[in-house]
Amino acid sequence: MAKIRISAVPFKAGPVSSFDDFADHVTRLVEQAAAEEPDIVVFPELFTMELLNFFEEPDLIDKFARLTTFTGDYVSLFSGLSKSKACYIVAGSHLKEVEGKFYNTGHLFSPEGKVWEQQKCHLVPLETAWTAPGDELKIFETEKVKFSILTCYDLEFPETSRLMTLRGADILISPSATFDEQGYWRVRHCGHARCVEDQVYVVHCSLLGNAAGIPLWGMASILTPCDTGFPLKGIAAESPLNEETIATADLDTEQLYEHRSKGTVTTLKDRRWDVLEALHDFESREPTGSKAKDA
Repeated sequence: MAKIRISAVPFKAGPVSSFDDFADHVTRLVEQAAAEEPDIVVFPELFTMELLNFFEEPDLIDKFARLTTFTGDYVSLFSGLSKSKACYIVAGSHLKEVEGKFYNTGHLFSPEGKVWEQQKCHLVPLETAWTAPGDELKIFETEKVKFSILTCYDLEFPETSRLMTLRGADILISPSATFDEQGYWRVRHCGHARCVEDQVYVVHCSLLGNAAGIPLWGMASILTPCDTGFPLKGIAAESPLNEETIATADLDTEQLYEHRSKGTVTTLKDRRWDVLEALHDFESREPTGSKAKDA
């Protein structure tokens, strides 16, 4: 693989009166990011929530359902931007209806006009009232890099990240939307942990501002392993807290492979499957110790 430049775009939801207002907001940010000539541009989870600010339905779940009516406009907008700026765009995620169910769906757009989807698989309890979970995690590949899209809560499960890494991911891209400071730091700290555990890069991109009375909190950050040759604190770039300022960094996959082979620590290859399997009943998916304790 090679060096790759990534721009993470924290999106600050504000007042809008139409989809055109949202499209103007997005286009302005993509143009700012494109000035850095990135290979990939990343937006946050459910950033189309900005559209909630002009819906009139009193019920919040009804408002979320209305987001799905803009799926075609959303896809058309980002297909055009990806082509015109000649870069891949991870357009955060958008609520999409499939056979009467609503899925928090990440979208990847290519300069050639291709579109791929990744449904969020792990749902926090609040989401289960209005969203269905996806059942598949994918690896995406460009000319320069392989990566996965782990939307917010998906990043909080170490097994998920480990398996994506073992399938070839060099970068874990995590569009995120959190409603408070604790939620933001929970995902952010998990991103740091995944970098150390799996010797990968993590791109964490947050939704900001206010959508239909929902406060949103965070920043964009591009994280690395903590070892010789990488940034001291494992942070390649980050934006100021709660500011719509783009974070851009150059990542080197060859450096990553060297780290996995000859780093101060080599956590990816040093895992002890023989020990781990002895601690877990994979058929029942329960820790073996818990059965003895409950008996």
